[in-house]
Amino acid sequence: MDDTTRYWLSSDLAERKEGHDASKLFKDTINHVDKIPDTMITDGLGSYMEAAREVMPLAEHTREIHIQGRYKGKDNNKMERLNGTIRDREQNFRGIKKKDTALFCGMRIHYNHVRKHLTLRKMTPGEAAGINIEGKDKWRTMMQNGSLHIHRTGDRV
Repeated sequence: MDDTTRYWLSSDLAERKEGHDASKLFKDTINHVDKIPDTMITDGLGSYMEAAREVMPLAEHTREIHIQGRYKGKDNNKMERLNGTIRDREQNFRGIKKKDTALFCGMRIHYNHVRKHLTLRKMTPGEAAGINIEGKDKWRTMMQNGSLHIHRTGDRV
């Protein structure tokens, strides 16, 4: 999640905490923003440190860009809050059974482009990041744009 805009960049469902390969999550995040972030703050899970060493070797600066815990007044509290929201929703679904479920994609679209945040002055994270979707029914607009893309390219979702 981008700390400033709260834009949800990437997600990964781990079957268990320890021994999980988090490198895919880090690679997806880097691919999404098309650069290595200046700072990536996570909790203390060992899998994150292993993934950081693999995916983001030391940058040109002398410090590592992966920080576990708190750094210069920033922490992972916003991401933990989102995790709580996901866990609350998961209970309604009686657990998430498959790692490749489309549920996370839909939740991420809703979170980034439909749900307004009070801390973002009633903007969506997408709007805060400069991604504007026109129209009253944002879901409909996104679905129409997606179907136009599929029609033009032949891609399947």
